[in-house]
Amino acid sequence: MPKKKETTQKTTTKKANLMSAAKAVASALKEDHVVELDTESLSRSLPHISTGSIALDYLIGGKENAQGVRPCPGVPKGKITMMYGLPSAGKTTIALQTCAQVCAEGGTAVYIDWEHEVDHRYAEALGVPVTDKSQFLLIQPDTMEIGLKYLFVMAKEGVDLIVIDSVGAAVPQSFHEKKEGETMAVGLTARLWSQYLPKIKSLIKKTETAIIGISQLRESIGGMSFTGPKRTPQGGKAWTFYNSLQIMLRVVGKEKGKEWDAMSGKYQETVLGAQVRAKLDKCKVSDSAHKEVDFYLMSGSGVDNVRTVIELGIKTGVINKGGAWYRWNAPEGEIKGQGLPNFTEQLSEEHISAIFAEVKPYLAEPKNTSEPKKEIAEGLDLDADLDDMIADL
Repeated sequence: MPKKKETTQKTTTKKANLMSAAKAVASALKEDHVVELDTESLSRSLPHISTGSIALDYLIGGKENAQGVRPCPGVPKGKITMMYGLPSAGKTTIALQTCAQVCAEGGTAVYIDWEHEVDHRYAEALGVPVTDKSQFLLIQPDTMEIGLKYLFVMAKEGVDLIVIDSVGAAVPQSFHEKKEGETMAVGLTARLWSQYLPKIKSLIKKTETAIIGISQLRESIGGMSFTGPKRTPQGGKAWTFYNSLQIMLRVVGKEKGKEWDAMSGKYQETVLGAQVRAKLDKCKVSDSAHKEVDFYLMSGSGVDNVRTVIELGIKTGVINKGGAWYRWNAPEGEIKGQGLPNFTEQLSEEHISAIFAEVKPYLAEPKNTSEPKKEIAEGLDLDADLDDMIADL
């Protein structure tokens, strides 16, 4: 019995020492770095932004906890998300639709386009307010350093979302200044990202700015194997170390149809869209690592959530598919159609919502976590050295 009492006293002493040590450090640093944790936080999701894709939000969200809440049904705020894949896999489309979602909720977005390829007309078709500079800015810098200055300034001012397209297209200033015949050091862009990403991550944690870094898959130098060429994302290894969410997109099917061709005077088969598979190679915001889901991208209009919901309904048995016939037991009676277009035409928005509600595991409504907009500070010296600008972070 005395031993138990002695153990209890030691435990109490250790707890008191922990608290006093934490207070002493905070007092010495004049800043408290201890994170306040409480049970109330379990009843709400992490601050996040919807991607515009029901399926992708569900995938990122993870399993519901004991309180019935998904950890993060969307792109996490205050963290870095890496999105990569082969060309035409939908990376830019998902990034633009995420911009549209955050702006629709009253937030702000900045798109740093180092590739100089974003079409503002396509962005507008996806719902991005391209003409409203108080909500959305498209920036096309010439050098990596200029783009990073914009990134640090915007993140410091609390912009909700910053998209980097692409991390491998950021060309350092020294490359532009090199003379003919001079060679560049191998991996210069990767080394710069390795230098600045830790500082970026520390900054966005304070301002709750979400960053999406888009990367192309490229063949590795000397990366041949028995199964073919090895591919790796651009931007260097630092991007794989400092991100909290790593999404790989790849096309697994083509959506084909027929369109009228005036030149030939007849209908021609054409590609209308693609079936895209998203896989989370890394996920530190939920339990969804290494899981995957399919969704549909249609040419010119982006993510097709209607088609996605129908396919989910078929997989879960909510919609019965037999041959070419589709059947669903609607509240007012059975709705059936021969062929997907015929069936889809009979479904109203209310019907889609009802099907969506029946496919409960895929239901992940993102919450509005955007904060009031703040004015960008005036008198910024963008000619200053990049390291000087972030020295006080």
